[in-house]
Amino acid sequence: MLPPAADARPEPAEPDAPRATAGRAPVLRTAASVAIGLGLLGLLVYHADVDAIHEHMGELGWAAPLVLAPWVVIACLDALGWRCALPPAEAARVPFPSLVLIRMAGEAINSVTPTAAVGGEPVKAHLLRRWGVSPSDSLASIVIAKTALTVSQSLFVILGVAAWCERSERRGLGTALVTLLLVATAAFTIGLVALQRRRPVAAVWRWARRLAPRSRLVARFEPSAHAIDARLAEFYRMEPHAFWRATGWHLSAWVLGVTVVGLIMYLIGTPVSWLDALVIEALSQPIRAAAVVIPGGLGTQEWGGVALCRLLGIPEDQAATLWLLKRGRELVLDGVGLLYLVPRWRGVAR
Repeated sequence: MLPPAADARPEPAEPDAPRATAGRAPVLRTAASVAIGLGLLGLLVYHADVDAIHEHMGELGWAAPLVLAPWVVIACLDALGWRCALPPAEAARVPFPSLVLIRMAGEAINSVTPTAAVGGEPVKAHLLRRWGVSPSDSLASIVIAKTALTVSQSLFVILGVAAWCERSERRGLGTALVTLLLVATAAFTIGLVALQRRRPVAAVWRWARRLAPRSRLVARFEPSAHAIDARLAEFYRMEPHAFWRATGWHLSAWVLGVTVVGLIMYLIGTPVSWLDALVIEALSQPIRAAAVVIPGGLGTQEWGGVALCRLLGIPEDQAATLWLLKRGRELVLDGVGLLYLVPRWRGVAR
């Protein structure tokens, strides 16, 4: 009988089990939320009458590609808003079509993750490195562009509230609400800009350093944190006009979305007024923002949008057709963004 080898002890497997379970948990949560969203979407289609939706879809015919064209323009307008947040010298080096595709790739990542996630933002920053944009400048530009996007979205929702009150012939209430919301938006914008000028990234770094004092990754991020804060402070001090240009481009994109709603309803044979289209597009923004668990607001966005349309007197089958076409548009544009990202993913994942 041979003696046991001295180094033949089995490696303990227990510590790896919790780690594997923890790694699978986000995937399982995302899969479950997507399944819930698909279920809600299927229920909506069934409830709204599949045959009627199919008939409305058939009304598009050869004009179906026209539904996508305005959203391409919207993607370009949003990219123009982002370009305003980049340092002029670095923005000039990035070809505009590439900037559009990079933004689409980042937004596609955000769409397939829960709404609260921002996984696409580091992807955007990394893809800009190809044209020599520093990580600190690209990340600062993303923060600035997100701020401008949020401000423009708030203004757009206020337009929707005003349109709703005008349509309901409640002008006194509308004036009071719009005034209150404008004051709140102004205060929010001033506070957000003031916060970004007070070195917020370095503050987050110090907090992370206290939580993980021996982390090499956190230690390596210190120069970048200070560089991002420096760029934010410089931008708001030297280029305030660029912030308002970015806000204007993003607001133009939101307003063009109103035209898209009107175009879709016209093409499926149920035209609506521009005022109704404004209410639908503007007041649907808070609905999607509220769906922070399900990726892309799948299902919840459609149910909320249909309910909003019903308040305007639009039949359920027509409203469901509108929101299914909007969802189809998202899938197509997100697909383009992911196709752009796939050959570059190896560099991003490093």
